[in-house]
Amino acid sequence: MAYKDPPLYNIDQAVGPGASNQRTDVMLVQFFLRELYAHPDFVRSKPTGTMAVDGIFGSITATWINEWQKLLKKNGKPVIADGRVDPISTDSWDARTGNGGKRYTLWHLNSSFRRRFLLRHDHLEADPGVPGELAAAMRLQEAAIAG
Repeated sequence: MAYKDPPLYNIDQAVGPGASNQRTDVMLVQFFLRELYAHPDFVRSKPTGTMAVDGIFGSITATWINEWQKLLKKNGKPVIADGRVDPISTDSWDARTGNGGKRYTLWHLNSSFRRRFLLRHDHLEADPGVPGELAAAMRLQEAAIAG
């Protein structure tokens, strides 16, 4: 059977307290959170503050990550709620499970965004809502994978 494996957006290093918080990694997490909390499915759960997609891990980003993980747990989703967004390891080809069978927060962000914004998800590097710096990093990674 022929199929297209949808793109999964990953990060190089963890985002969260005590993490390296690389700029474009933080931007990707911020982008997903900002867009998801603006969607009607999540707008009533939106944490306080305005999410700037600026690549700086600060108190608003920390709060939004924590609240997203709490929301996932409340809705019965298997996730580690530790206030961090870790990269999805390459040892799991389907990129779904982390420790103890719990899914990575980043997997949930990808999945939730794709479910609600299918046409945007598969080509974020061309999405006008993605900051130029993040879009450029995505294009660079895509070119490296293509060879």
